[in-house]
Amino acid sequence: MQIAELVLGASHQIVDLSQGVTKPRGMHDRLARRRVMRSLADGPHNAPAVSESRRKNTAMRYQQACGLFDSVARVDGFIWERTQRHGGFAAARARGIPTIAVAHNIESLVADEELTYAKGGLHDRFAAECAQLALADHRFVISERDQWLLSLFGIDSSVLPYYPPQYRHSVLATVRARRNPGDHPRRFLIMGSAYYPPTYEGMRYLLRLIIDSGVLARGITIDVMGFGSERLRQDCDATGIRFHGAVSDAAMFDLMAVTTAAIIYQHHGTGALTRVVDFLLAGVPILANPAAARSYEHLAGVSVFFEDEDLLERLNTCTHECAPDVHYPQRAAERFLDTLHMSGI
Repeated sequence: MQIAELVLGASHQIVDLSQGVTKPRGMHDRLARRRVMRSLADGPHNAPAVSESRRKNTAMRYQQACGLFDSVARVDGFIWERTQRHGGFAAARARGIPTIAVAHNIESLVADEELTYAKGGLHDRFAAECAQLALADHRFVISERDQWLLSLFGIDSSVLPYYPPQYRHSVLATVRARRNPGDHPRRFLIMGSAYYPPTYEGMRYLLRLIIDSGVLARGITIDVMGFGSERLRQDCDATGIRFHGAVSDAAMFDLMAVTTAAIIYQHHGTGALTRVVDFLLAGVPILANPAAARSYEHLAGVSVFFEDEDLLERLNTCTHECAPDVHYPQRAAERFLDTLHMSGI
């Protein structure tokens, strides 16, 4: 939504190509799809190791994107955000449409993430992703670390840090207004999508650490929230830990208003954790290990712990405070809009 808000703010229209695909209805459509599959395999989007079903799906997305491009009077540009899927991107390049890749992660380095243009070992996947990103006319990433990594392989990119769209920022500001610093029961929030492997591993590690340390006996409460987070209950259940699972926005904001701090842990990861910015805008302080705090270590309100003992000590001493606000990345947003204009968009 951040990119959409920027583009719409520049008086452009947007068509979303992320929806599902329509299957071929007859022999003619199926033959056309096979021709697309062969052309993708023979060109720079070659992915021979990808499964037949995945290649079919990519070919269908390619055909639908081409159909859409051909149905309108003019297409000024293609913004490629789902960089693990390349059907629409390949179609835009085939039509000579300027392309801008906006990589929220280095997807090949995310465990269990499927790419439509690569399969196999880590090095092969990473090489294939670099080759795809290099095909774009311009590239943006949300993390300085990702920018640095790509630059080592000769791929230039600019950084556009995450910042929520205006409507979400306004809601987070109301949560901030509800937070009352003072003497409150110590209550900590662990939130994330447990369907995303690095997040699941980090949440499980935190819960086991907290349970095994005995700090829950000191009256601390841990709220666990997010898609799939109830899966953690089977081996991380204990008195003082409350599993909320996926909750409504209203329930999430209620928890953010009363929590002492959010705890985030990751063993590894690419990109940057967008929920760090959301927490800070809501006034929620962050306790994070270095991997989870990447790109945010410099922000007031983010407290980095390097050892498990350091985190446990902070759980005992944290007080209910309101974290400083996060400034809008104005210069980075202007750079993105300048790139749109330079591309003729």
